[in-house]
Amino acid sequence: MKTIRYIIPSVFSLLALLSAYYAVLESINHHLSDACYGVIAAMIFDSLDGRSARFLNSCTKFGASLDSLVDMMAYGVAPAMMTYCWCLYKFGKIGYLLAFIMCACAGLRLARFNIMIDVQDKRFFRGLSSTMAGGFVVSFILTCVQYKWYNTLVFNSSALIMFISSLLMVSNIKFYSFKVMPGNKKVSTTILILIILGLLALVPIYKGLVVFAFLATYIGINLLLQPIYNRI
Repeated sequence: MKTIRYIIPSVFSLLALLSAYYAVLESINHHLSDACYGVIAAMIFDSLDGRSARFLNSCTKFGASLDSLVDMMAYGVAPAMMTYCWCLYKFGKIGYLLAFIMCACAGLRLARFNIMIDVQDKRFFRGLSSTMAGGFVVSFILTCVQYKWYNTLVFNSSALIMFISSLLMVSNIKFYSFKVMPGNKKVSTTILILIILGLLALVPIYKGLVVFAFLATYIGINLLLQPIYNRI
């Protein structure tokens, strides 16, 4: 029973890795909607590994290292591959470089997070989290595929969004982490859950656009609040 307690979080991590691997394969096969859903599935499993480890009191350095490797695949390699197959191949060698920048920045972001995990302010991420960055890129592609937006402006916007997301990951800009809720914890948590449920209710109507709009709003608000964050 004790061994199972430590295995369960790793199983969720491996399921996230499998989902990311599936996303890469579907990107190569140009099944971009399925590839996007693969990354979304990876995000769900990734959220469960840490929570299950804390719930079972089975947090280990091995689990943390495995989680970072999975994050690199799910939010670095998979979105980069997806964007390349979606539009970056049209840019030739520049497309190769842009895809690599996404991978490199995700790796640098995760490495910095690992060495600062015990000293950084729990309220904020230093730089955009790899999960948010990868989700931002993938949700834009999913929106374009679902609404059949295929033109030069869309392709250029996709490349720009990926490039900006990559730079934000390795920046020193603060982003609220939601790990420490302001005010009454129960009230704040309830509000957050209601917001998430509201977004999920809108997904069947507006599809990937809901996720993209939410992440764009999250990034935009945090950029605007930097003067306040820096005084805290």
